[in-house]
Amino acid sequence: MTVMVTFKRVLIPFAFVLAGCFQTLSAQGWGTDWRSPASTDSTSRDTTAPAGGGWGEEEQAPGVQITPRVPYKRFIPPYDSLREIIYYSGVIEDENCETCGADSLYWRAMLYLKKRFGKEKMKDKSWVLENVVGNKIVMKITVPMMVQTNQFNKKQSGMMEFRMALRFQESRYKYQFGNFVHIEVERGAEARMIRTYHEYYMRVKKGYQTTDVFLLAADRDVKEFVEGLRKSLRGPYQPDEEDW
Repeated sequence: MTVMVTFKRVLIPFAFVLAGCFQTLSAQGWGTDWRSPASTDSTSRDTTAPAGGGWGEEEQAPGVQITPRVPYKRFIPPYDSLREIIYYSGVIEDENCETCGADSLYWRAMLYLKKRFGKEKMKDKSWVLENVVGNKIVMKITVPMMVQTNQFNKKQSGMMEFRMALRFQESRYKYQFGNFVHIEVERGAEARMIRTYHEYYMRVKKGYQTTDVFLLAADRDVKEFVEGLRKSLRGPYQPDEEDW
């Protein structure tokens, strides 16, 4: 009997101690590590979410700057709304040139054209449509269509046809370029020729980043042509023996 009473006296205080510990643990809340009240359980985080922020964001390495993409700016060639064609024209003049008569400018232009295209082309009536000494030269020219693939490389994509006219007066000349056509040969047994006017490329609503390369090729060719004429016509004339 004495032993039983003593056991009860020991057990009852021990029960109160266990109850107090249980209440303390419950008060710390769900997901809290009882060993450190300030730390949270890893199960309370969504580990599939990006560490950097919102949904779908890419994690950026420290110190790395992302360059924003520059919007593509469409190329618009000079356009004659009356003729409804892509049309380059201009006048080069030098009032102080004492040797820039109309005839002299004409022969200088002929010399430049022979060097650029060859003497045989300048005798070909399918190329030279009009040729009035000292007055004008009208040509239908066909050259390779050289498109720019990147900053340093070009490649041929069919042929380019266009018309050019030069008109001469005292101390000045006028140049005109128009009727640009992209000529391609269709792949297949028939090898059909496809002619696409550059005005079509200018008007397309979609995919113009692809077709702009043809308009830019024509633009570069015209500007190179004009620069060559400018240097040739302002330089001293050296007559070709075949000119006389």
